[in-house]
Amino acid sequence: MALEDKILVAVDSSDRCMETIKHITQRDPFQKKHLVLYHVFITLPDFYWDIEMEPQSRGAVAHARAWEAAKKNDIEKFMEKARKMLLDAGFPKEAVTVKIKQSEKGIARDIVEEAKDGYLAVIISRSGEGELPEPFLGSNASKVIHKLHFVPVFIAGKRLPGKNILVALDRSEGAMRAVDFVGELMGGHDFNVTLLHVIRNGEQIKPGASFKPMPEEDIQTEEQKMQAVFDEAKRRLVDYGFKPDHVTSKVITGASSPPRAIVQEAEQGGYSPIVIGRRGLSKLQEFFMGSVSNQVIQLGVEQAVWVVT
Repeated sequence: MALEDKILVAVDSSDRCMETIKHITQRDPFQKKHLVLYHVFITLPDFYWDIEMEPQSRGAVAHARAWEAAKKNDIEKFMEKARKMLLDAGFPKEAVTVKIKQSEKGIARDIVEEAKDGYLAVIISRSGEGELPEPFLGSNASKVIHKLHFVPVFIAGKRLPGKNILVALDRSEGAMRAVDFVGELMGGHDFNVTLLHVIRNGEQIKPGASFKPMPEEDIQTEEQKMQAVFDEAKRRLVDYGFKPDHVTSKVITGASSPPRAIVQEAEQGGYSPIVIGRRGLSKLQEFFMGSVSNQVIQLGVEQAVWVVT
């Protein structure tokens, strides 16, 4: 397989990660990709074993060795179970690779380094063993998302994926790249796509103050500009294999929080994943899109969220 067909699946031995594997089995397009199940194994530092020479510390060292062996056994069993689940779902044997690597720079940085090896995307779970509870992502997941600015990141949600995809759009190039990514990966598989644009309810005069409503004529102008974006996005998706009547568009106006409006739309419409671009045309747009995507990730705990570079 070509390098661009690889998808990196970062896992630990937690139940949440096993749910992520289950979600992957529900996505037919993934069966045409090469999945690399990747785990960064943390071992105790070498200097810890130096105390083994001290009689009073031998019990602690023996306990540490047993702990390390148990953790390694857990991840090996997880990988065996995960691989079998994927093969039973129809993935070819040659399309599923297991890779367990001893940590060199830390879990997040090691995942990022691996992702540089020509992957199409990286899949991570919201929180696994030792991570923070919902709605937080967990420290390692947050670090990975922040550093993986060069490759799309899929954050698995709680809800099993269905046939409905929500693509959040603005008028930036980054948003259209998200459209192209969805088209290339999901086209020809009978999915439904809703293209969504959210218009804020106005401009905040100062922190803590209410919003100044956007004039109706400005809302109409924005909607007209977005219609051209919707038309282009639909044209591209149809070219990638989506049925014309399976691509719709929607504008939400009067929203005080665009990220919250996006997530609420996904919840009400049964969408998963939510797809959003990470970058805009300018530094200001990159900051804005970055903040929106981060908030969507934090709020959308039920849905998978795909952040496309």
